[in-house]
Amino acid sequence: MKPIALLLLTALALPGQIGRPTVVVDGDGYFPVLIRLQSGEALAVLRGGAPHVGVKGRLDLVISKDGRTWSKPWVAIDEEQDDRNPAFGQLKDGTVLLAYCIASGYDATGLKFVGARKDRGFDGVYLTRSTDKGKTWSKPLRDETIYKFYAGQGHVSPYGKIIQMPDGDVLMAVYFEFFDERGNQSYLFRSRDQGKSWGNPVLLGKHYNETAIQRLPDGRLLAALRSEKGGHLAVSESKDQGRTWSLPVQVTKDQEHPADLIVLKDGRVLMTYGQRNAPRGVHAMISSDGRTWDPARRMVLADDAPNVDCGYPSSIELATGQILTIYYQVDDLQNAPASAKAKAVIWTAPK
Repeated sequence: MKPIALLLLTALALPGQIGRPTVVVDGDGYFPVLIRLQSGEALAVLRGGAPHVGVKGRLDLVISKDGRTWSKPWVAIDEEQDDRNPAFGQLKDGTVLLAYCIASGYDATGLKFVGARKDRGFDGVYLTRSTDKGKTWSKPLRDETIYKFYAGQGHVSPYGKIIQMPDGDVLMAVYFEFFDERGNQSYLFRSRDQGKSWGNPVLLGKHYNETAIQRLPDGRLLAALRSEKGGHLAVSESKDQGRTWSLPVQVTKDQEHPADLIVLKDGRVLMTYGQRNAPRGVHAMISSDGRTWDPARRMVLADDAPNVDCGYPSSIELATGQILTIYYQVDDLQNAPASAKAKAVIWTAPK
C-alpha cells in the first residue's frame, strides 16, 4: 500500500474553546484509557499504586456521568506482581474488556528492576471481562497465542482502545520490544470469539511501539504509532479490515506522543497526544479523512506540565458534542506517585 499524503503546517492553538482541567485522581492516575459506555457514562482505567516502575503497580477504575464529577478510584486488578499497561474497550454485547501485562523481576525495594532490561519478566497479555461496568471482573487469563509469539525473545504490552468491527471481530494493538535487531514492533491482533482468544497477528510498523487504532466511517482502519527513536507519531491505514497496512508516515515532531484516536459524530477523526516539548501537556489535531492533518488547527488542551512525565491523553465525545479528554502529569519527579494526577478537560472541537 502507498504512503499516506499529509499536510504539515505551523501549529497555532485555537483559544476560547477549552474548559478548566479538573483533577480526576490525585496521587496516582498514570496512563489512562477512557471509553464511553453504551450507557453514556465515561469509564477510565488508570495505573495506580506505583510510579512508572514498581511492583505494587495495579489497575484502577473511575467513572463519570458528565466528565465533570468523578467517582473515587476502585481497584480492577491488583495481584502479586506489577499489573500495568492497560488496553480497554466495550463490546457490542455490553461486555467491558480489559487487557494488560504483568511485569516482574524487581529488587527487594520493589522500586527497581534487577539486572539488565532483558532480565525483566513480561508475562504475556492477560484479559479479563466485566458485565457490570467494571464493578466485578472475571478471572484474568493469559492469551497463549500472544505469549508464544514473543516468549523468551522480548517484552510485550497491549495499548489503547480495543475496538470491535461490524462483523464482530475484535481488534487490539500489541507491541513488542525484541532483544535482537528487530527492536520495537507494533502488531494488530484479532479475536473472533469476543476477545476470549487472539490470533492473526499483522505487523503495523517496524520500530514503533504504542499504537492507537480506530475504524473510520468509510470502513478504513487508521493507526497512529509512536516511533521507537525520537518519539514522534506516524499514521498508517488499512483498506482491507486490518490485514495489510500502508507504510507509516510521520505527522508530529519528536517527543509528541503517544496518540489516541476517535471518530467524531460528524465523521472527522480526532487525534489527541502528549506534548513533551515545552510548554508541555496535551495537544489535539482533527482530520477530515485520517490522511491529511492540519497543525494550524491544533488545539492546546493543556500546557502546564512542569516536566516530561505527562500526557497519555484518551478522549471520548460526550452526548453534548463536546470532547472529554483525560490525561496525567507528575508535578514533582522526586515525589512520585504522590505528586501524580489524572486530569480531565472538556472542550469544543473547532468546526
